[in-house]
Amino acid sequence: MPLYDYFCKANGKTVEVIHNMSTKLSTWEELCRHASLEIGDTSPDSEVEKLIGGGSANNAPVTPTKSLKAHGKASTSLKNTKAMAAPPRTSKF
Repeated sequence: MPLYDYFCKANGKTVEVIHNMSTKLSTWEELCRHASLEIGDTSPDSEVEKLIGGGSANNAPVTPTKSLKAHGKASTSLKNTKAMAAPPRTSKF
């Protein structure tokens, strides 16, 4: 699931949450409930704004395979192979 940043003008706080793309959070109360945060002194009806470009769609930790791929190297996790997970496609099935 994607990671999103929301900003509340009433208290100046930015909160990072994970939710489906179809989920819409528009008030401080909804955001706090979703993020398991205390509402505090901020009005529950305060408007929150989803920040553009905030967050990440891939929040998994960096694995050795991802690190190798990022540097243009093949994975070496398959033993006795030339780092190929499947044979190349041909016109014969």
